Amino acid sequence: MGESIILTERETEHLFRIIEVSTSISRRHQFFLWSQGELQALLPHGMLICVFDEGSSQPVGIEKFSRTEISDEAFSELCRPDGGIVFRLLSAWDSGRNRPLLLCPGHMGNAAYRHFAVDLERSELVRVAVHGIFDAHGRTSSLFIFTHVPGALTERHAYFLELLVPHLHMALVRMLLHERYHQPGVVAKKRKKLITDRETEILRYVQMGKSNLEIGNLLSISPLTVKNHIQKILRKMNVNNRAHAVAKAMALKITL
Repeated sequence: MGESIILTERETEHLFRIIEVSTSISRRHQFFLWSQGELQALLPHGMLICVFDEGSSQPVGIEKFSRTEISDEAFSELCRPDGGIVFRLLSAWDSGRNRPLLLCPGHMGNAAYRHFAVDLERSELVRVAVHGIFDAHGRTSSLFIFTHVPGALTERHAYFLELLVPHLHMALVRMLLHERYHQPGVVAKKRKKLITDRETEILRYVQMGKSNLEIGNLLSISPLTVKNHIQKILRKMNVNNRAHAVAKAMALKITL
């Protein structure tokens, strides 16, 4: 970062409040309220996408916290491992020496923005700010993608990202640990399957971005039957939509 950035008194107050609240987060609803509440004071955004990698033997997990409407199909497209913008942003941040990545129409001369401009416009993500945490081996441990940021992105946003991403990382880790070891039906020893083999098969196809009609054709069942299976999956996994179910299944290694 070039010149030093001095926080205003108001920004300092917001910073301490954000950090203070982050230390008490261990539940999903708490993370959502924090990211869409206190965090907005310094990093305003419409959607926060959290990517986490627990190691070579674990699948990459993706979580979304949003007040911006986005369909399950559109979000699944963003998260495609084979060229989805989420994984491309992960690669771009990783190759950028772990510095905050700011993508904004005002940065037309920026090679990184030009590389993503078409996809950002097509996905209606507008301005995007990206930063993460890497481990002792230099591998990305977690990445946070802020989309629909109002106004032009500046070095001030980059500074706030560097200040706050470590607290985002710890809050996310606590939330995931709590869900993994305390949620009813999900225990470390997996005494009982969370979903059936058939539901797991359908969830794998959902993860691949296939529609109910496509899944029905592949399994020789009706789209309505597929829909009923997916509704059961959502209830059993205690999630609200397909994208959330896919992200949670990846985190729990259900669809490996």
